[in-house]
Parts: sequence; structure tokens; C-alpha cells
Amino acid sequence: MKINICFSTDNNYIKPLYSSITSILKNADIDTDLNIFILENDLSDKNKNILLNLKTIKECEIKFIKIETTLISDLPDFKENLNYISKTSFFRFFVADLLKDIDKIIYLDCDIIVLSDLKSLFIQDIQNNYIAAVEDIGYYCNLSKHKYLKNFDFYINAGVLLINLQIWRQKKLSLTLSNIGKQKIKDFIFLDQDILNVVCKNKIKLLDFSYNVQTDCLKKGILSKHPKKKRIKEDIKKTKIIHYTSSKKPWNSFDYIPLRKYYLQYEKLTPFKTKYTLKTKIKFFVQDLYFNSIFLPVVKKIQHLLKRIFN
Repeated sequence: MKINICFSTDNNYIKPLYSSITSILKNADIDTDLNIFILENDLSDKNKNILLNLKTIKECEIKFIKIETTLISDLPDFKENLNYISKTSFFRFFVADLLKDIDKIIYLDCDIIVLSDLKSLFIQDIQNNYIAAVEDIGYYCNLSKHKYLKNFDFYINAGVLLINLQIWRQKKLSLTLSNIGKQKIKDFIFLDQDILNVVCKNKIKLLDFSYNVQTDCLKKGILSKHPKKKRIKEDIKKTKIIHYTSSKKPWNSFDYIPLRKYYLQYEKLTPFKTKYTLKTKIKFFVQDLYFNSIFLPVVKKIQHLLKRIFN
């Protein structure tokens, strides 16, 4: 089966992008034929060649689609507390017009690790919906901040999207999405994501939570408040796609990050492998024990002992 996948990136996100595509290729079935499109506007030739080396893992198509900066020049910049999100996130608005011969595509953020073949996602019947996506788990806990979206039945996370490109072209959604972005509505927080929720409202097929397990929402106190917590916990047991949400990523932070080990597993297979010291490896191990173990008193004793050894 031929599966179309799309990413948006710049030179700053090559490391996680390489890890993400590695995880896709490693977990793809033998008969899965992958077409990978990378939307970019300033990607260096060096980084393009590095990404093309991914074909040695599994034969696939990797195509670079250059985006003219004029397409996003009038779109707003992300707020200071969201400076880890690049304006390249807006590239997804234009994918239907850029890939005119394709009717369906999986769009993925770069901060994602895939743990299974993507066939089960790609074959989802979108019907007349614009997209298929997973609810944003953290949104429920932050309703007071999203004043503009309070009347929504649900709010999706835009990191994993199955996009109906045929309908996007028919409805000229690229133009609608960009025009709303240019209005710079002050109540929008996660600009591109908020805009997608507004434009696609009532035309979204909800996916199983396993297709977008948002790590920032796995920390204590967040998931426990969600009305769908039982279903979310069940879906997490069959995780297919991990999404490292929030500014602290497994490649740029030593703080606790749920499911970090899966990112590290695939980063090891890339040219960007990080060489962690023994102290850091032990720190990660203890973090996982502390946040996931029922034996917290024992873990606290281990933490205390390690501080005495290394400090």
C-alpha cells in the first residue's frame, strides 16, 4: 500500500525530523510503500542530503517542497512562551494546493515517534470530513485560556492529521485558513492549531487517542482531571504515535519527559546520536522510576543516594 506522509521543517528541526522518519521506516511493513513530502523554505543542501540517506533504512520516496516565504509573511508570530513553535507550522495550510495529484495525506509534526505501521491510520475513512485527528488532552484542563473556543464540543491536537486533500481543494480551505490567520485574533493561543479547529469545526473525524499520545499530558495531575481518562489510559496501552508536546523535548531537556526512551531508541540510529554520560543515563532511569513507580519511597532513597555520590 502507498502511504503519503508530510512534514514541515527548517534547519533547526533536522535532528528530531530524522529520528521521526527513522521510526516510521523501521516500523513500516514490508509491503508499505512510503511517499514522504517535506515542506521547507530554507533547508540547506547539506541537510537535504542527510535526510535522503534515510532511504538506506527502507526504500522510500523523499521529496522536498519549497514554500515561498510570501505565503506565511502576513501570518502572526507565535507568542514568546511558544517560541519553540516555528512559523513553518503554517505550511500545512497549503499542502492541498502544493500536492495537487494526491487526495489524502498524513501530516505529522517533527516532534513525533511512530511505533507501528501507519497503514491503519491512512486507511481511515474520512468520508466528507476535512480531517481526522485526536483530541487535545490538555485543552480540557485549560478551558479558561481558550476563550474563543469555549463553545466547541472538542478541540483537536494538530500534530497528527489525516487530511482530505480533495475536499480541501474543493472548499479552498488553504485560502480560508490563511485569511483567518491574517486576522490575528487575539484570543488564539496555538495559532495554527486554533485556526484548524475553527475552520474544520463539525468536519473532523475523531481518532483513537493511541494515534497521538501527548506526553505533556501524561504527567501527574493532568490526565486525572479529564472526563475521558479511562478511555485515554486504555488507548495509551496500544500507543501507535508518541507526540512530545510542550517546549521541553527529549533532545533539548534533562527534565523528566514521559516516554523519552522511545525517542532515544530511534535517535541512536541517526547521525545525531547524543552521547550521554553515565550520570545522565542514571538520572533518566531514576526519573522514570520516580514518576511511574508505586515504590516512591524506595526511589526517593535512590535519588538521595545518587545526589550524595555525584554532588
